[in-house]
Amino acid sequence: MHSTETQLNIAIIDANPLLADGIAALLAQDMSLSARTVFLGPAPDPAAAGDFDVLLLDPAQNKVPPAALIRDLGPFGRSVVGYSSSDSVELARHCIAAGFRGILPRTVPFDILKIALLTTAQGGIFIDAAFAAAIALPGAEDPPIASQDARLSERELFVLKSVAHGKSLKEIGKELDLSCKTIETYKARGSSKLNLSGRRQIVEFAIAQGWVDRTRLTVG
Repeated sequence: MHSTETQLNIAIIDANPLLADGIAALLAQDMSLSARTVFLGPAPDPAAAGDFDVLLLDPAQNKVPPAALIRDLGPFGRSVVGYSSSDSVELARHCIAAGFRGILPRTVPFDILKIALLTTAQGGIFIDAAFAAAIALPGAEDPPIASQDARLSERELFVLKSVAHGKSLKEIGKELDLSCKTIETYKARGSSKLNLSGRRQIVEFAIAQGWVDRTRLTVG
């Protein structure tokens, strides 16, 4: 085994076992990965998903809303990725709001799926271009733009950019060697200066400022 290989454990929750076989075969051909892919069926016991880095599922197949899926499966996996057979931006929006770490259509090339799996397994967020509109609320106004007087400190800017790229406060704290409480303070101060409320507005502002590429939000 090459030292450059990335270990990746994936559980696929789907009505079609052939899908899992196809993804497993493609991942097996990728020399940069050492992947363990398991098909758990359309309605697995949540505990069965406990040993996996990524849970890949089609939110359009489930009768329960995305929030219920996350409630049932989220605690058992590091990330849940929607691999959707529906092109509904509204469904994608509900998935993101519920806590999905990624959302992409089944029509994407395998390379994009692999990027999404790797990104989310490493704690990042992947939103494919097909669902980019899902990060903005329906009818929402344009993201607020900072006034010249609302200048961010270097730390505040770093924290807000990191939040926009999907990093947790714990991860940011590790990078800066600071406590989560201190990072939360920088986040709150920066958000206040820019008149932002919550992560969604931070992401929208980051896109408006060019910190994040809206055409494909993918961060690691």
